[in-house]
Amino acid sequence: MRFLIVGAGAIGGYFGGRLIQKGEDVTFFVRPSKKSRLKEKALIVKSVHGNFHTPIRAITNGEAVEPFDCIIVAVKAYHLHQLQFNLEPYIGEHTMILPLLNGYEHFDSLRKQFGPEKVLGGLCYIETTLDHDGSVVQTSPFHRIVFGEWNGGQSERTQILLNHLDHAGFTVTQSQDIQREVWQKYIFVASLSGITTLMDASVGTILATAESRAIYEKLLHEMVTLARNAGMPIDSELEAHTLKTMDSLRPEMMSSMQRDMLKKLPIEASHLHGSLLALAAGSHDAYPILETVYARLKVYESLLDTI
Repeated sequence: MRFLIVGAGAIGGYFGGRLIQKGEDVTFFVRPSKKSRLKEKALIVKSVHGNFHTPIRAITNGEAVEPFDCIIVAVKAYHLHQLQFNLEPYIGEHTMILPLLNGYEHFDSLRKQFGPEKVLGGLCYIETTLDHDGSVVQTSPFHRIVFGEWNGGQSERTQILLNHLDHAGFTVTQSQDIQREVWQKYIFVASLSGITTLMDASVGTILATAESRAIYEKLLHEMVTLARNAGMPIDSELEAHTLKTMDSLRPEMMSSMQRDMLKKLPIEASHLHGSLLALAAGSHDAYPILETVYARLKVYESLLDTI
């Protein structure tokens, strides 16, 4: 199976690098400047599961190569719109597209452009970032991909894909109800990023402080209620499950959005929190904590434009 990993950042670099270690046929789709850096320094991963350093094969927009069997999209949501057009030449009749972005609306965008039959449901659980020299730094025990057919069930192609992703140094699960899994991750990430950026503190400090923990629980309740009211596949236990997951995190953990803000980088406010609020458009329901989170993030974005 020929893989194209779109993005060689924290997520794409990690999972793509592990697949190379296994011996899979992997190519990265990157910007020209990133291609030059990778050619000079190769791909460096520093992980609690073992460090490695490997040369990689990379292409940039416009390079002519044959279509790929599986395209794993591992970029920030704000890069996706232009990338969708750039990927057209690399998608063949039987290409599978596996997005690992946070959120939900990108599935509709990809399905609309490439056809619903090409786009799988997918997500990942991993705590990873890039350090000052571009190395991938992965710092927690979990490094997991979950994927499946968008409409549920199993298929021959997802079983084949599972065989190639499995035993590559990370955990992989094939889901028969991937939309439910996507929303479980969406609520977790949106609430985690929302509260950590609002409070400008780590998870442990927020949850150990009675006042901020109460705000987090209200934020989580608003998100779950909003999604359920919009008809999304929300489990009855999602709120309790998410809170339990938050309590299990390392106290010093920060959200990736929080780390991006510390680095003065763009963030996915519209894709995560804005998209949630858009689901409530036209209703008379109020979600004051979520609205406050989104306003805080939009203020950051407006200030970022002036830097």
